[in-house]
Amino acid sequence: MIKLNQAKNAAAAIVQAVRDGDEKAQEAAFAGFMEAVAADVAAQFEAAQASNDTRALADRGFRQLTGEETAYYQKVIEALKSSNPKQAFDSIPDDAMPTTIFEDVMRDLEQERPLLAAVKPVYTKYLTEWVLNDHTAQRFAWGEITDAITKEITSAFKVVSVKQSKLSAFAVVSRGMLDLGPVFLDGYVRTCLFEAWGDGMEYGIVAGTGINNEPIGLRKDIHEGVSIDTSTGYPDKTAVPVTDFLPASYGPLVASIAVNEQGKRKRGSGNLCLLTNANTYLTKVMPAIRMLTSSGEYSDAFPVATKPIETEALADNEGILARLDEYGLFVGGDRGIDSSDEVKFIEDQRAFKLVTYANGRAVDNTSAILLDLTNLAPLAFPVQGSVTTTAAEAAAETPAETPAEG
Repeated sequence: MIKLNQAKNAAAAIVQAVRDGDEKAQEAAFAGFMEAVAADVAAQFEAAQASNDTRALADRGFRQLTGEETAYYQKVIEALKSSNPKQAFDSIPDDAMPTTIFEDVMRDLEQERPLLAAVKPVYTKYLTEWVLNDHTAQRFAWGEITDAITKEITSAFKVVSVKQSKLSAFAVVSRGMLDLGPVFLDGYVRTCLFEAWGDGMEYGIVAGTGINNEPIGLRKDIHEGVSIDTSTGYPDKTAVPVTDFLPASYGPLVASIAVNEQGKRKRGSGNLCLLTNANTYLTKVMPAIRMLTSSGEYSDAFPVATKPIETEALADNEGILARLDEYGLFVGGDRGIDSSDEVKFIEDQRAFKLVTYANGRAVDNTSAILLDLTNLAPLAFPVQGSVTTTAAEAAAETPAETPAEG
């Protein structure tokens, strides 16, 4: 990926504006962020060109474009330079953006974003239905196939509509930067998509409401017959209070997502993951699973193999325990780059939209549970019957081995 410098400070302004709830400040901060990204990408591109070494471009995150990609970006540059960008963009076919651009961004996201890597998004352009298997044991029968047996076999599958929803962001670039050409524009577009997709998709996977073209997040209650509010979407699951991750407590949590809504056991381990934000992981989860062994080394002690994943889509003290192979995220990209009428800038700048289609949902309501980690205590276990000792204290009290006498 292309290294960002100025954009890091600009991103902090977005976070502050969101915390303050100031919509105008948010718009200004986001515009400043996109300008900073453009400046960072341009600086990296010009530095690579100055070295007069084709390998330098690749080292700085720029790709060698295919003929199809070069032709596409050239059309976009001409449209952005024109006096009537909207009319110029209307002449570019909706499906003109090469799929290789989207695929490259998806690869980068899966390398850099653990949550997206665990979910394994599927790239598709026109998928409208998702066939789900409820992960129960394979049904079979000796003898004649009766209507009852056929009904039992087919009941293991269900079809869920996943008509793709639009995930959009705008980007801004000065007209002078367009003279840097298709390779620069590709680097800028992929960087913008990486930032927008990363945050947008993580929010959708974790907290999407299921309405207003959003995916259904893992924290949402999607049991059959659930009431969906037309304003707020699917309700949140009821959070389960957790005070420790010892086997007697953790086992039932895992067991609750090891069966489907009908109580039938699912197959496989399910890519078990625990989602929290960074602060909750460091202050609550890590102390609850990390122990100092007698050898003086730290070791994590989940009773069942679990991968912690950090995401800022969750608030402090919240956690989600999920089988992430049961969340389907589908990404398409019919339009790609389009003109933008929503954002107005000075004459020297051009704003354009990055339009992506994506949607997702879990297999059923037992794919994930919402946890309340407010009172999660540091790891401790009983020693000599009634005494409870922390992991660090137990390790310190373990006598060192005495070398055998010769």
